[in-house]
Amino acid sequence: MELVVHSYCLKGARQEPLLPPVTLTPTSSTLTVAELIRLTVAEQIAALSVQHWLEQASMREVLDRQYLSERDIRRQASEGAIVMPQASESPRLDVDVEIEQALKGFENRAFRVLHNGVMLQSLNDPIDLSPPSTLAFIRLMPLIGG
Repeated sequence: MELVVHSYCLKGARQEPLLPPVTLTPTSSTLTVAELIRLTVAEQIAALSVQHWLEQASMREVLDRQYLSERDIRRQASEGAIVMPQASESPRLDVDVEIEQALKGFENRAFRVLHNGVMLQSLNDPIDLSPPSTLAFIRLMPLIGG
């Protein structure tokens, strides 16, 4: 069974996407909130890493093409091929560290997890994933002045 987890940020009356939705394929029909957070954070990091790598690679390609001089093109052509410089690899995130931060964030009420519209209270709360299941991570932002 596949589940989609949405992450939102509530700013006053507005609801804005915080992170892209991720699709999970849990091996069990019941998870705890902690297990859901672990799976979701790992998938979010994987999705963000790919997205940002593609964006960086695309920008690098455009910039490299923009600034490749005629002299560089002639020199490389004489060597047999014109190649663009390779972008350096982005720093990798430590998934375990990010998961621990997310678990602490849940415990500190920095964000809430809703299952079928019901707010879950504890990392040990069980979640029955039988269809239809809707899951959302909600980041609460305090209003200005209080």
